[in-house]
Amino acid sequence: MAQSLAYLAAMESLYEPEHAPIEVARFAWRHKGKILLTFLAGIVATLAYLSLAERTFRSDSKLLVRIGRESITLDPTATTGQFVAMADSRESDMHAVEELLASRLLAEKMVDQFGAEVILEKRPGQRSLNERLAWLNDYNLNPLRVYSLRDKAIKAVQKNLGVSAGKKSNVLSVTYKSSDPQLAHDVLEALLAAAREEHIKVHRTTGSQAFFESQRELFRADLLQKEQRLREFKDTHGVAVLATQRDTQVGLIASLQGDLLRAKSEQSAIQAEVDLRRRQLNDQPTLVVTEQTTGQPQTAKQTLRERLYELEVREQELAARFKDDSPQLAHIRTQITELRRIMGEEQVATETKKGINQTHQAVELALQERQAQLVAITARAQSLETKIAATTEDLKKLNAAELELTRLDREIELARASYRKYSENLEQVRIDQELDAAKISSLNLMQPPSLSATPISPQPLPTLALGVFGSAMASVAVALLSHRPGRPRRIGQSPALHVARDAAPASPPARPRRSEAVPASPR
Repeated sequence: MAQSLAYLAAMESLYEPEHAPIEVARFAWRHKGKILLTFLAGIVATLAYLSLAERTFRSDSKLLVRIGRESITLDPTATTGQFVAMADSRESDMHAVEELLASRLLAEKMVDQFGAEVILEKRPGQRSLNERLAWLNDYNLNPLRVYSLRDKAIKAVQKNLGVSAGKKSNVLSVTYKSSDPQLAHDVLEALLAAAREEHIKVHRTTGSQAFFESQRELFRADLLQKEQRLREFKDTHGVAVLATQRDTQVGLIASLQGDLLRAKSEQSAIQAEVDLRRRQLNDQPTLVVTEQTTGQPQTAKQTLRERLYELEVREQELAARFKDDSPQLAHIRTQITELRRIMGEEQVATETKKGINQTHQAVELALQERQAQLVAITARAQSLETKIAATTEDLKKLNAAELELTRLDREIELARASYRKYSENLEQVRIDQELDAAKISSLNLMQPPSLSATPISPQPLPTLALGVFGSAMASVAVALLSHRPGRPRRIGQSPALHVARDAAPASPPARPRRSEAVPASPR
């Protein structure tokens, strides 16, 4: 405790402002041998390290991680092969590639490819300390025991490998350190090639092609079956194109209804005309007088007239010969009187000639013609009504078949869409496999592995600077640790030193060294 207090007093005395340079110079001169020896030892150790340290070489490479099919597609078995937007950020994709590069799988591939002894850089005939202590393995007392040389080489690969990514960048810096520059270059080159293959492999979906082929054939058979059902339904119901046929039926019904309306109107007009013609026919006689002659002699009356004329002539003759009271004359006169009476009773003869009434005949002909037209138009109207009824039934059948056709078309469309989708997905899987076979990946080499003959460790200038600085600090520390201050000064002493001195128990003063001179009188 006393020595510590004395040391503190000495240090405090060294840093007094008015005496600091002198005291530091005295302190350095007093311990010049230790300071120089320690400094030289540090410099020698630094030079020995620079001379004997194993040189380490590094191969650098830069890997561009671009957006490719590995980063924008998911499992096609689960997502039906559709490209989807990447849910994760680019940083997660970069971290995934970093994990792949630093994975044990790639380290194992490098060890299997180059060999554990090459990775560990063991020289022929060189025995390590572990091998020298191998006799302790049976007792499990070997602290450097290596259970597996391959595992040690794998850890060495992971230790020497460095992977780093810059912020807001899709470039990875990959390095590998080794004591042999060619080995560092070869290992890094092989590791990047294996990383590209594994990157393709981990994003590959195993069994997707067989799955999509089976699904495509299944939907193809289902589609053919539904199309066959649709064809049979159309053949059975006489349906080709439902919309076109329905429009045709509706147009036909409209046309037939128009014809029926016109036929009904014409039928009504003809019926009215027939009724009029019948009334006119009833009013008109069948025969009419075509020629009438009044006063023309007829055979009996003409004979009587001729007989009367003969009797009158005979009377004249008898009157000339006989007297009025003559019996012969009286007899003739009686005959004449009787004949005149008979002729007086006879009417005047009128000769009449009758013929067919032309008006009646024309009306009758017109009536017969209109009656024939009425029968024809009535038959036409009935035919139109029959056709309209049949067409309406066909339209009802089409409407009834529409639901079934819609259902069948919907099923066929769904089956066709599924078949098309699985066909496209199968083609996508085939393209992916071709890309895998061609080793096309989204990991591209921006900078191939470098082969540099300049070691990265140890670096002469930084090592020398650090050695000089360390040697200087070590020499000062040795001098401070070996310093034995003399009697403390009474003037200008620190209050803290007085407190510590009062608190410490009394002890005899330290015996000064021979090389140190005790001041004659303290200041």
